[in-house]
Amino acid sequence: MEKAKLPIHKHPLLPITRFFSRRGCNGCGSYGYIYGGYRCNELGCETPAFHRECAESLQEIKHFSHPDHPLNLRLNDKASTCNRCGIHLFKESYIYICSMCDFKLDLHCAKGAAPLPILENSNVHEHPLELFDVWNSSKRVRQRKCKTCDSPLSMENYVMYVINEYQLHLVPRRIHFTCNACGTLGEQSPYFCLQCNIMIHRQCIDLPRVININHHDHRISYTSRLGHGKWICKVCRQKVDGFYGGYTCVKCPSFVVHSRCATREDIWDMIELEGMPEEDEIAPFEVIDDNTIKHFSHDHILRINKDRYGRILPENIVCEACVLQILSEPFYSCKQCNFILHEKCANHPRKKRHVYNNLPFTLLTNDGEVYQCGLCLQEFSGFRYQSSHSVIIDVRCAAISDTLEHGSHQHSLYYYSNTYKNCSRCGKKNSVFRCDECDYSLEGKCALLPEKVMNNRYDDHPLFLSFGDMNVNGEYWCEACETKVNSKEWFYTCNDCGTTLHISCVVGDFSYIKPGSTFTNTEVVSNTSICRPFCFVCNARCKLPSILKFSKAGVDVYICSFKCRRETY
Repeated sequence: MEKAKLPIHKHPLLPITRFFSRRGCNGCGSYGYIYGGYRCNELGCETPAFHRECAESLQEIKHFSHPDHPLNLRLNDKASTCNRCGIHLFKESYIYICSMCDFKLDLHCAKGAAPLPILENSNVHEHPLELFDVWNSSKRVRQRKCKTCDSPLSMENYVMYVINEYQLHLVPRRIHFTCNACGTLGEQSPYFCLQCNIMIHRQCIDLPRVININHHDHRISYTSRLGHGKWICKVCRQKVDGFYGGYTCVKCPSFVVHSRCATREDIWDMIELEGMPEEDEIAPFEVIDDNTIKHFSHDHILRINKDRYGRILPENIVCEACVLQILSEPFYSCKQCNFILHEKCANHPRKKRHVYNNLPFTLLTNDGEVYQCGLCLQEFSGFRYQSSHSVIIDVRCAAISDTLEHGSHQHSLYYYSNTYKNCSRCGKKNSVFRCDECDYSLEGKCALLPEKVMNNRYDDHPLFLSFGDMNVNGEYWCEACETKVNSKEWFYTCNDCGTTLHISCVVGDFSYIKPGSTFTNTEVVSNTSICRPFCFVCNARCKLPSILKFSKAGVDVYICSFKCRRETY
């Protein structure tokens, strides 16, 4: 479809070839269905659609209600009222304004006062219907609803629609039915196709054909009937009846989503992709040979290291992307500098969809800044995924889809964006991963704790995350702080030596910030030497591998946590 550049919007607009019901018209500000208008299809744009007459409004007009001066089309920058009808003019709607005397006219009044048409033959009512002009009539509509659908009256009231070259007729009765488009129940007036023998909701007339959602990396397409099979919706995890419509992926045959789930505004990016070419996937690196690559994040060639048995790298050698230690997993390294990437981190895609936001994310490299991940709320440096609205998550969280298999629980945990429950580990009420079968949930910080770490000060072997030993009565002792460790709570332990440490003595506030990073006049530094400094605020030994350093009166002082850092202010 050819785009049109119209004065009412900053982006070129596409013609609407079907009914469109998303948020109404952004030109006149009215709600309701739009047919034959225009819509913006730019990713991340908050202005979705316009009536045709609103979109094609002239930049300058002369109007009989204000004959002395011309009126210019402008975006209303403050709440006011139309000088002709007295109706409230919403901020961010388009209006005509006189620059000489501040006369304002909404788009409805600007269309003139042509005779109103009479609808002689209607499927809704036996008598001729006259279109009631809400804007110009002296009678004002107050708490008036449609007699058919029981919805508040808007400027658009259609009685018959055309879709797929068939006519959909309004059934002017309030009846119970199952919508063939979405498979859910309805109890108001459906639209009925005589040729197909189907009934659909009014709001399902304009279901988009091809879309992207944040639960899948491929495009999905609407199909009017899924067919036989045991289908489970990938968004709500409930059964999908194959007799009705839904969305599927041509590349992943088992991927199915309910129509209503796929078109939720927190799931769909609100961009219709029918007729648009699919974007080519950009690889994160160029393969040089079997052992070397050229990664987009680095200027030098990187070589794979897979044979790590018997080798232990220092604690402060971390992956540039996830800022986690290099342990036994394969990694890429640069011979010309200290740049290191886990093999799995080198394969992170340049573009990604994630359940945390309905807009796509772009992979960005370390720029020396410290960010906060929106999902786990941890401060971090390293690589990040960022959306066009500056929503940020770290690569550790980005690697998790909507489903989390966690060693602390026997059931799968699922991401919930709008449900807050107490975390089953720490008790904080901001959990994002929840079990559907029982009352178990984890906040992002607890769910993403590293499964394996190295701490050479207390043990020469890797320490593994333990989720509590329910069969042991008694307590262990933490090698770092020399206090008791509850055997029924989470802790780190060495499988060879039995060494135990509190999680708070292994993973701290600065564990995901690369040493050398600076923010707010402080620097994150390694704390791996034998002699460990005292915290300037709490006067305790700084036991964590990474701490903050700053200068006070020309003397370097150290801080062990964000809590102590806040107290310095």
